[in-house]
Amino acid sequence: MMVLFHCESNPGYAASSHEHTFLEVAKHFTGDIDKIHYAYANLDGGMTPSLPKDLTNVIHLDTRWSTPEQLHAAERYIKQHKITRLLGFDQPVSRPMYKTLRSGGISTFVSYWGAPMSSLNTGLKLFLKKLEVATKRYGPDHYVFQSTGMRDTAVQGRGIPMSKTSIVKTGIDTKKYAPDETKKYYAHEQLNIPKDREIVVFTGHMERRKGVHVILQAAKVLTQDLGYKNVQFLILGNRPGEKDHFEHYLKNPDVNDHITFGGYRNDVPDILKSCAMGMIASTEWDSFPMSSLEMAATGLPLLVSALPGLDEAVTPETGKTFPVGDYNTSAETIRDMLSNQALRQAMGTSSRERVLEHYSRAAQAKGLINIFEELERTTECSL
Repeated sequence: MMVLFHCESNPGYAASSHEHTFLEVAKHFTGDIDKIHYAYANLDGGMTPSLPKDLTNVIHLDTRWSTPEQLHAAERYIKQHKITRLLGFDQPVSRPMYKTLRSGGISTFVSYWGAPMSSLNTGLKLFLKKLEVATKRYGPDHYVFQSTGMRDTAVQGRGIPMSKTSIVKTGIDTKKYAPDETKKYYAHEQLNIPKDREIVVFTGHMERRKGVHVILQAAKVLTQDLGYKNVQFLILGNRPGEKDHFEHYLKNPDVNDHITFGGYRNDVPDILKSCAMGMIASTEWDSFPMSSLEMAATGLPLLVSALPGLDEAVTPETGKTFPVGDYNTSAETIRDMLSNQALRQAMGTSSRERVLEHYSRAAQAKGLINIFEELERTTECSL
């Protein structure tokens, strides 16, 4: 079986978690790690350190390749290793490499999506998209999405038949991300945050669509306009120089005293254990970010922007939403949540219970295994 990534090796963030979950799927079908093959569009990042060292069948393969030499080499590899199943990450409807992979022996091809496939379409444009999809013979047999909102972009945007789509909820390590009272002040001590301040945390990329600028504006409204001082906004995930992108929002020293850019860290599970709530303020697409589950599993209530897909990260029992980009409303909501400890604790408890029930890695792997088995059972019945 081959697991195929559209990105570089050792990708970090959510993709690295999928590396582990996809490995469990592959192990279920092969029973032998020597029969599992990982392929990446770029190998410059080296291997993810936490993957097993005996996972040695790792190759450079980009489905956008189209030269005869590249196509022939890929076909030979698939045939040589008798690979019949392919689990691809963010693989679209059509790529030059697909016909070659099928010729090599791939019979079951599932594409797992962590992003929207398209903007939504209607009328003639959607009809034409459906016609185009119907003509593509070699692409994925099935498309898997993390949320209803993301599946809608495939069905109502890209024109993929609903019958060729499924939702499998993202899974995380619920032992690694768990409450721990002994870590109550870990983040305060590591990042020099006063212990009387409750931490509102964001973890993720610094792309503008992630809404870090909205969080910084909410910090200003909360601490200055609303006069709520017992708070620290912790931004995690910025790499060197990325904080500079937000200088426009960091001109008030009094506000800045309540903002910490913690950088890209390896101790996020421990950092989360000492936070009061999580915040994700995305302003453009966001599927169902892994960070929302990590926060929830640690027992944090969540405040997220009301984007399709992202809004599925909370229920009324586990958190709240606010209008996209509305930093005034988000600041007021943060104040209300931080001021009501009983509500916050109840939401945090419900958040963890929800993750344990629906969002474990085992549940995610089982969902993908079921899809492969159903596809292969359907194929056998049609022969």
